Amino acid sequence: MFLFTLWLCVLAAVPTTSFQLVAGLPHQNADVLETKFWQIATPSSPDYLKFLTLNDVKNLVGASPDTVATVSTWFRKIGAEAVAVSPLRDTVTATFHPTTTFLSNPSNNKFPAHNFTLDYLIRRDPTSKDNTFATPNKKVNAGAGAGGGTYSIPNQKKAYGIPDTLMATNDSTLQMVWGPGTFGFSMSQLEDLKQSEVPLLNTTRVNFDTANHGQAGGDNYGEGNLDTQMISSFGLNVHTLVSNTNTSSSTEEGKGFGQALLDFVTTLSSRKQLPQVLSLSLGSLNAYSCQLLCDKAVAKGISMADCNQYLQQQRQVCMFLSIDQVNRISSHFKILGARGVTIFGSSGDGGSHFSFQPFEGGNVASVLNDISCAYAIPVFPTSSPYVVSVGGTDWSGFFKPDPTKPKAWSGSGGGFSWQFPQPSHQQQVVSQYLSLHAKDAGFPSPGSFNATGRAYPDIAAVAVDGTSQSSPTVAGIFSLLMDHRLNAGLPPLGFVAPRLWSVNSQHPGEAFESVTSGNTKTSCDTGFPASNTGWDAVTGWGRPVWAGIVKHFGSDANL
Repeated sequence: MFLFTLWLCVLAAVPTTSFQLVAGLPHQNADVLETKFWQIATPSSPDYLKFLTLNDVKNLVGASPDTVATVSTWFRKIGAEAVAVSPLRDTVTATFHPTTTFLSNPSNNKFPAHNFTLDYLIRRDPTSKDNTFATPNKKVNAGAGAGGGTYSIPNQKKAYGIPDTLMATNDSTLQMVWGPGTFGFSMSQLEDLKQSEVPLLNTTRVNFDTANHGQAGGDNYGEGNLDTQMISSFGLNVHTLVSNTNTSSSTEEGKGFGQALLDFVTTLSSRKQLPQVLSLSLGSLNAYSCQLLCDKAVAKGISMADCNQYLQQQRQVCMFLSIDQVNRISSHFKILGARGVTIFGSSGDGGSHFSFQPFEGGNVASVLNDISCAYAIPVFPTSSPYVVSVGGTDWSGFFKPDPTKPKAWSGSGGGFSWQFPQPSHQQQVVSQYLSLHAKDAGFPSPGSFNATGRAYPDIAAVAVDGTSQSSPTVAGIFSLLMDHRLNAGLPPLGFVAPRLWSVNSQHPGEAFESVTSGNTKTSCDTGFPASNTGWDAVTGWGRPVWAGIVKHFGSDANL
């Protein structure tokens, strides 16, 4: 049912040039991939940092020749002009003439009976040049947009102990930011930032790696501009890829975003050369959260149709097709981590209850706000256990913020996943946090969150422009760390969270400075508080301390 529901959805457009359909073949050996991922990411494992090659992953998860042949034959039967198999042998892509049409129920369009079903079917259309967007273009400057001179890039680096002159020297160091739709950046604004705050910023090393370069005026353009400015300013002289999966307007607000993210991670996983660091700032309430909201709303008298329709009208709220789609995206996060990529994700801008802010307009909004405040409502991809989640900080002092006194940014997302179990490296620390604060006034009640779910965020950084600022900031800092490791003849760190939690537990305050004030409640009555003892569900282990990061992650000698 999942396949054919999506089938009717993706065939709604009328193309003027050739289009593609991408069939996702079921991954084989999912349990083996899960085991290998954690063995590679866990410092105590004999397989620590022994990353998989592209061929290793193909042999592990790739479909059988018979499966590939079945799907390829089906595509040709329904009119494909060309068929190609991905390097991982987990997708088959068919190209169709623009006049190709599909009926809703013809026998020759049905996927043949077999011992497997497709995981998904994605449609790719050529870049659209005529999309219009309601959001006006905003000039985004990482320094000026983040509170003027106070939160300038030099001041933020000083707060983290990063020398202004520190830059990458290894030509192999590579970092990436991604977004769909209008996601892009302005080279002229990047040059302005270089002139005003970051004189060593090498703009020649910042490039798109896709044909889609975004569109000024779209919702995601400001995101892309901020992402690019932050990661290139902190990851100085690192080759930076800005990747845009497509320019469909549905990826700005609707469930096309999930399709775009899935298409991106599927394609990236098959590349021979990968970045050591990837930052994902965009996201929304995940499919599980949206299902929870509407299930509870139905119990309060709202129809399921009205709930889903309302949520789809909200900006970047429920943008994933299903829990199955989220799981497939996460499978590719595992592949990327097992191949040596460290993925960072923004923790969200609505505390533990919203994507951004409370809902507005009518009875449905009122009911959803009540439900949202009664439960922890996680966002994705940051709540994935295969992503390093980055929360937000601010500086104390209204008229003259003091960089030596960090506090949680007011919207910093955090909490516990309903969908994903808590990894073993989190369990002891999280249990201590919950025990310490369970009786605090305003602490979420049992049953309103999943105490055994993946806890987030892991760490944090300045987010006065939202956690879309903090994730690429930390990604750029870790790119400098990767550069340091590559120059020392060491491999990148891949999924660094198990080591990160271990280091912070054993050496508190050395690599990340604890942030002890703040709460995720935003406009609700309950939320997760910052803590004086290590990790918390607002800013994780806290903000970066460069000297400690180099000490504990720049060498593997003491493992």
